[in-house]
Amino acid sequence: MIHYIRSWHRTIGALAALFLLILAITGMILNHTLDFKLDERYLNWPWLIEHYGISDVKADNVYLIDGNVIFQVDDQLFLGSTPVAKSRQPVVGGIHLDEFTVIASEDALILLSDDGEYIETMGSGLGVPSQIQRIGLHNGLPILQTRNGMWRSDLLMEEWKQTNLETVSWSIPTEMPDSVLNDLRAYFHGKGITIEQFVLDIHNGYILGVLGKWILDFFGFLMIILSLSGLWMWIKKS
Repeated sequence: MIHYIRSWHRTIGALAALFLLILAITGMILNHTLDFKLDERYLNWPWLIEHYGISDVKADNVYLIDGNVIFQVDDQLFLGSTPVAKSRQPVVGGIHLDEFTVIASEDALILLSDDGEYIETMGSGLGVPSQIQRIGLHNGLPILQTRNGMWRSDLLMEEWKQTNLETVSWSIPTEMPDSVLNDLRAYFHGKGITIEQFVLDIHNGYILGVLGKWILDFFGFLMIILSLSGLWMWIKKS
C-alpha cells in the first residue's frame, strides 16, 4: 500500500513542481514590476491581441498616393493612420493634384489638403459623374472611369467631359505597409497589453480564461493530495 502511495506521490510531485516553477518565475517577475517598468511596456503581438478578444483591424481598399497610404476601415477613411473623412461607398482610388489630394469613392470625390485636412465632398450635384470605377491622371489632369464611360476634367474639376484615352495613369490597389498597420492597431487598440498584465494572467491562470481557473483548481487539488500523502507516509514511517 505504501509503495503504491509513494509512486503516486512522486508523480503528483513532478506535476506540482512544474506548477510551482511557473508560479515562482512569474511571481518573481511581478515582484519587480516597478523596477523594470513592466506596467509601462506593452506587447502587441497579433496572436496576443486576438487572444485577449481584441479583433485585428481589417483595412480595405488600400491605395498609395504620392507616398501616402489611403484606405478604409468600415466607413472611416484614413490617410496613413489618421482618420480624415467618412465614406459609405468603397474607395476606388486616389490622385494628387497641385495642392490637394482627391480620393474617389463609387459616388463622390473627397478632397483633402496637402496636410490631410478634409476640404469637401463633391458628388453628382456638383457635376461629378456617378458610378465611378477608378480614378487616374492624364497629363496632370483628373480622369474618371465610370460605368457610363471615361470622363476628363480640369484641375478645379468644375466641368467633366466625356473622353476616350489609352495612356491614363490609373490609381491601383496596393498592400498595406506593416508600419501603417501597426500604427492603425495602436489607434484602435492602444499600445497593446502591458507585460505586467500578461505575466499576471499567466501567474493566476487567467491567460487561459475559464479553463485556467479549472487548471488552477486541479493543481490546487494536487497540492492537497501531495501534502496529505506526504504527511501519511511520514506518520507511517514514524
